[in-house]
Amino acid sequence: MPFMKILKNQTLIFAKIAILFLSFYISKISASDENYFISGFDSIASVNRDRSFGADFSREKFLVLCYHDIPIKITDSRDDYAVELENFILQIEFLKNEGFSFISINDIISAAEGKKELPEKSVLLSFDDAYETFYDNVFPVLKIYQIPAMLAVVAAWIEKKEIPEYKKKFMSWEQIREVSDSGLVNIASHSFNMHKSVISHPLGSTSAAYISRIYDTNKGKYENSEEYLLRISQDIRESFNILKEKTGKVPLSIVWPYGRYNALTIIEAKKMFKMMFTLDEGLANIKNIEAIPRYMLIGNPPISEFAKQFRKKFIQYPRYRIIHSDIDPIYDKNEENLLKNIDKFIERIYQIKPHAVYLQAFCDDDGDGNVDSLYFPNRILPVRADIFGRIARSLSVRGIAVYAWLPLMSFHLPDNKDNMKLRVCEFTNGKIELSSSWYDRLSPFSEEACEKITQIYEDLSIYCNFEGVIFQDDAYLTDYEDFNENAIPHYLKAIKSEKFIPYEKLTSEQKKEWTKLKTRKINELTKKVMRKVLEYRPETVFARTIYAPVLTNPESEEWFCQNYEECLQIYNYTVIMAYPFIEEKFWERAWLRELVRKASLYSEGLNKSVFKVQAYDWKDNEWISDSTIRKWVRTLEAAGAHHVSYYPDGFFENRPGLKTARDIISSRDFPYDKPK
Repeated sequence: MPFMKILKNQTLIFAKIAILFLSFYISKISASDENYFISGFDSIASVNRDRSFGADFSREKFLVLCYHDIPIKITDSRDDYAVELENFILQIEFLKNEGFSFISINDIISAAEGKKELPEKSVLLSFDDAYETFYDNVFPVLKIYQIPAMLAVVAAWIEKKEIPEYKKKFMSWEQIREVSDSGLVNIASHSFNMHKSVISHPLGSTSAAYISRIYDTNKGKYENSEEYLLRISQDIRESFNILKEKTGKVPLSIVWPYGRYNALTIIEAKKMFKMMFTLDEGLANIKNIEAIPRYMLIGNPPISEFAKQFRKKFIQYPRYRIIHSDIDPIYDKNEENLLKNIDKFIERIYQIKPHAVYLQAFCDDDGDGNVDSLYFPNRILPVRADIFGRIARSLSVRGIAVYAWLPLMSFHLPDNKDNMKLRVCEFTNGKIELSSSWYDRLSPFSEEACEKITQIYEDLSIYCNFEGVIFQDDAYLTDYEDFNENAIPHYLKAIKSEKFIPYEKLTSEQKKEWTKLKTRKINELTKKVMRKVLEYRPETVFARTIYAPVLTNPESEEWFCQNYEECLQIYNYTVIMAYPFIEEKFWERAWLRELVRKASLYSEGLNKSVFKVQAYDWKDNEWISDSTIRKWVRTLEAAGAHHVSYYPDGFFENRPGLKTARDIISSRDFPYDKPK
């Protein structure tokens, strides 16, 4: 850039800062010492200084803010990732006013190595893609404030070998070298050429290149593991080498494109980089610099909205509204009809706009709860249709999180001999027989069964993109289960006997120990599955479905081997089946209030529980009225429930009605978001 242009630009920026700082100072001195905001905060309710932003921060935790383009004025209203310079400066002033210290990459590494401590309220500014506006607008601001930052560079974009579809001007290698030499800006990898989507599904869906197996439409097959590993390792190595060459410095960090990563990308990146950045939720911690979350600024928020978002993300616990939905009705042998059904389903969900969808990934078209085929590629069961990944991706790009809904145990294996050998058994009428319970489940005591179950979840993680997993309510064992041949030795050990004792003749203490062991075996199976999923999808959130009596009556653990308190500790969320008609509760609202009250007695009970009401009456085989569903959800909210859901969603039947569904489940309009 010519010298005079640089001078003019920096003068303009300095003037903006001076004006903004003056307005800030005036507003500050006119406010009380206890309670104030900088100019532009008029629409925000007052916040007591003792409950100020940063209350959850410590010397181990820090915040990373993620920016992209910082123009002086946004000219394209569709550019959601741009933040205007004036708002960016106000955000810096806001953070300074709230006592935040701006830290560098080197500060974080030193803290992680135990060489220094971070300030109690620390923030790192990160900028993705290396747009020209960083050099023109952001860099002068950083120099004026003497604030460090991280700039993530997609090398191929700078090399002009491949330019993304959206047209932006990028920095040159000379400019990148200049900001790096300033000592304020650390240059990070944003991949060599992996900041793009690739075809990852037979129906043409695309997803992030670093974490997806490419589907070759010409050959009709997915990329194998060896091809995938070679592709990502080459890109990581190329990005490292070119940054080192162009800046003269060893790059310390990599920023995953779209924030997406897995265990393999981490393993490859660790060979060259010390730090890895994601777009996961929450605060970062120096104890884990291999997956550092970042909060991405979108929508060019004014300072009042920025403060509001800051409070909700980092001070207040979030509240979620969720639809639990089947996709069996979507399936059609005719591909044209299938695609129409998918589009219709996605459009309905998008119109409702929940925070998340618990989305069926298995086939249960006969409604018996037992699974003999799946909606994604896998090694264990037949694939009815490879559609889960397509639907999940379509919802995710629309801002709706998808939890893959799968059984934990109720899989019907193709080989009937395996089914018979690995099934849960019961001891009744003096005989050990296959379980007669609703779900035909594989035994958690069988290592072979557990391995097959884990492989199903592994394949789900390889071929599909999703934000979470929800375990079905089939993760239970009744008081007369499990007497699978693999479970008998565990049974004898639990009851402390060398001889088999019929269950009915056990003492209360023996029954208690046997119940605890069965509960633990189910939990161990979920943990094994979770560990495998996290290898491929480290950002995954997990939920576990339990029956309502488990919450209202702790003694019911003997009937189900489900323990509410343990679920709160193990899973991110526990989903309570708050089905009044199933439980035959005539005083429905009183019963729902009691469920919430019981949850509130546990630490994190309300924060980590989802109360799910029924939208269909399976006993009378009819849809429940909109007014009744609305009444149930409002009762739960009034009682203090943080997270609510309903099941099922009848998208063909429009049940619940679209207006009702929006009223009770939309993420866009809640009482706690409205001005008081």
